[in-house]
Amino acid sequence: MSDTPIPLEKVAVITSGKRPSIVSKERTPSLSIPVIGGGGISGFTDAALYEGSVLITGRVGTLGKLFVSNEPCWPSDNALVIRPSSSATDTQFLQYALQLRIRDAAGMNRGAANPLITQKDLGSIPIYHPPLDRQSRIADVLSSLDDKIELNRRINETLEAMAQAIFRDWFMDFGPTRRKLEGATDALTIMGGLVQYTERAQALADLFPAALGDDGLPEGWTLGRLEDVLELAYGKALPKGERRDGTIPVYGSGGVGGSHDTALVSGPSVIVGRKGTVGSLYWEDDDFYPIDTVFYVKSKLPMTYCYQLLQTLGLETMNTDAAVPGLNRNNAYRLEVPKPHNSKLVSEFGEIADVLRSKITANVRENRTLAATRDLLLPKLMSGEVHLSAASEAVT
Repeated sequence: MSDTPIPLEKVAVITSGKRPSIVSKERTPSLSIPVIGGGGISGFTDAALYEGSVLITGRVGTLGKLFVSNEPCWPSDNALVIRPSSSATDTQFLQYALQLRIRDAAGMNRGAANPLITQKDLGSIPIYHPPLDRQSRIADVLSSLDDKIELNRRINETLEAMAQAIFRDWFMDFGPTRRKLEGATDALTIMGGLVQYTERAQALADLFPAALGDDGLPEGWTLGRLEDVLELAYGKALPKGERRDGTIPVYGSGGVGGSHDTALVSGPSVIVGRKGTVGSLYWEDDDFYPIDTVFYVKSKLPMTYCYQLLQTLGLETMNTDAAVPGLNRNNAYRLEVPKPHNSKLVSEFGEIADVLRSKITANVRENRTLAATRDLLLPKLMSGEVHLSAASEAVT
């Protein structure tokens, strides 16, 4: 292979996206084609501009990010579309080759008020371009890591959905009590099949009353307030100029926004958006630093219970400020939540949810390792510094 990079325009066709005639923020049956701009999916439309695999990056606004679409899509007019110019270039390889250099695009900004990059500028970015057979083998090695990452992500979505389904069935829909009212006597049936072991199911079923009160709650249950369950503690300001190099994630209302060398809070905990992105929720297993645009959760109850509860309260709709979106803590504290007559039920949920959460955490940590491995191999495979045979053995 050649160790000398060549301009992207030598092997790719670069075109501008277009403005769709109709766009919806929400996906609907008739508006299901994603509209993709420089920052990712911005909405949905009714037709595709491209049917096959394309690479998309920002032309105006957000520069230096790369998105891959293997399904019908509509790149917007603030995006550039990159496709192989001949069969001598593997599309998936081109993705990885450009991924290595796409950040260079941000440094090519020609805009004044709004960042801008031209097709010609993007086409000048140098990429490695070995023979096609080697391209395919490099893409295979790197995609195997991405496939594992995607599989773990989907597993985590399923695990999270399981925890939320159990929470809603127990504490919102009162499913076990309702199934008893419908005549169910088998413990597995009473628990809705969400608990797999008969002995455990029977112990849990016994914790649910067999009737509903006049208030619609299971007999013996009461309505409490969120402030009875948890504390929303304030984060602390940490300007970027005062942050020191470290591995502690710094959380704002938009998620992790940097790192620091000292933690403010020991995990696990839940971060809640207070200013900016109101009601955003983030789970953090390890120690972290929440800044003053967020709350973090403190509670004597299982943190997994608090996390699932917060997801059901619609905090994202509770903006109380006009200029800068904000969540008023006292308003949140007044939200009503069902309170089981037996606190053991919350503990039992916590045990089940903790098992699911531990699996999610293990997958998240594995994904970090896989991503780091991919990012380490990417430039070395492209330049030929690492042999393909050695890389293939390392990822299998």
